[in-house]
Amino acid sequence: MNDVILIIAAAIRETEFENNTFIAGGFVRDKVMGKESNDLDIVVTLPNGGIALARFLYKKKLSSRPVIFQRFGTAQVIISGYKIEFVMARKESYRDKNRNPDVVPGTITEDIYRRDFTVNSLIMNIMNDEIQDITRKGITDIKSKIIRATSNPDIIFEEDPLRMLRAVRFAVQLDFSIDDKTMSGIIRNAEMLKHISRERIRDELIKILLSPAPAEGIKIMVDSGIMQYVILELVILYG
Repeated sequence: MNDVILIIAAAIRETEFENNTFIAGGFVRDKVMGKESNDLDIVVTLPNGGIALARFLYKKKLSSRPVIFQRFGTAQVIISGYKIEFVMARKESYRDKNRNPDVVPGTITEDIYRRDFTVNSLIMNIMNDEIQDITRKGITDIKSKIIRATSNPDIIFEEDPLRMLRAVRFAVQLDFSIDDKTMSGIIRNAEMLKHISRERIRDELIKILLSPAPAEGIKIMVDSGIMQYVILELVILYG
């Protein structure tokens, strides 16, 4: 994966992308934890920047033809066998029952605070590997093994209730604990999971069950009130 980063960094040097391209999310979290990661998400702080960068790399014959998701401002390519996702820095508003976001360009700070948890909010400059912790809690929470909402948990979970299941998933995958305010937010908002499609719930549930601590995941779901909204998927999976 480091070779992929070097390929992208070399390609965008002395272009408009050079000072506007960052690695975000799980890759940076895992780097801080000293772990290898193949989860590479690239954020570009230019309007429609993710799609533009993906097309730029394809024109330079460095990647596969981009798969474009225009509504979400994202693109996926394959570089050296790795699937890479490119997005523009954005802010989102979830307005329909299926929680599909309306996406508009945003600043890097807005992009960070729309993300789910502080441990996933770190960004790294692709040109020099400098890590930025805009929430000022990401690195501390990784070291303390805490899952914490990036901002008000009620807002974070209202924007996408699936994030409640993601909190459980990250807790059991990483052997972290969910902080008290975030857990209280899950308890208050558990009912909102009824707005999420069965397919999305199933996908998160499978990841929880395949984690190193599935029993702990089930306990968290029961204690938080989530279980009643995912029990049908459990029956289907094990039925």
